[in-house]
Amino acid sequence: MTAPWPRDSYVPHGGSAQIALIALSSVKLPDPLPVSRTKHGMPDGGEGPESVAMVAKDRSEDPAWFAQQVLAPFTELIATDLGPSAAAAALAAEHAYVIEAQLEDPDDLGHVQAAWALAKCVCEEGAAVVIDVYAARAHLGSEVAALPPARSFDVMHEVTLFFEEAGDGTLAAWSLGLRKFGRPDVVLLGVSPDTATEAALLLRDVAATLADGERLEPGDEVSGPDGRRLSAAEFDPEAHPIVAVDGPALLLRVAAG
Repeated sequence: MTAPWPRDSYVPHGGSAQIALIALSSVKLPDPLPVSRTKHGMPDGGEGPESVAMVAKDRSEDPAWFAQQVLAPFTELIATDLGPSAAAAALAAEHAYVIEAQLEDPDDLGHVQAAWALAKCVCEEGAAVVIDVYAARAHLGSEVAALPPARSFDVMHEVTLFFEEAGDGTLAAWSLGLRKFGRPDVVLLGVSPDTATEAALLLRDVAATLADGERLEPGDEVSGPDGRRLSAAEFDPEAHPIVAVDGPALLLRVAAG
């Protein structure tokens, strides 16, 4: 039996949790897919497994659409994350397997666990690359196939941290992937390059707290690694186009006083 990943700090009335994975393969996978609870880590019980669906898209059905809608949006991401050989394998893919789940304010993370269980099975059957859409990250199929089925939840497998230099020499830093947990991503502005490590630790810790079920809303405060209090405010992406968040996000800034 594989228990759903828990949210030990769950606070209700959060948002809709969504995950989307795209597995690219040069070979057509068996139907039905041989998914196993013990072999692939599919959770037993809860709403997670029931929320997950997989749809196959074949290049032969519409080659132009497949190239433009499935491959083109992620080619640069795959090349950056995994290198040119993985990008070439992705571009040669004949089949895409889209794994999605959506749950309203889940009190465990079985939906994330179930999506990766399907992805693990798909990769064991031959998929070369998996794209984690909301975390903007690509994984080698061999690495996904090797995921231990009984592993514990790892927030840094689910969330990606980004840094971008602003015009004044400071950095903007933000998370992507918290949509999986029905929580907003978090943003830091005006980060000194000398404190980039501390900023990454802060984003990681806040992401872990939110994944565990806590809620963070405008006006709430969190503690940074240096003990400073930071206040959350609604983030305006139009005012800071350097930050590439997709969906609701919160800006963390030093609290007044």
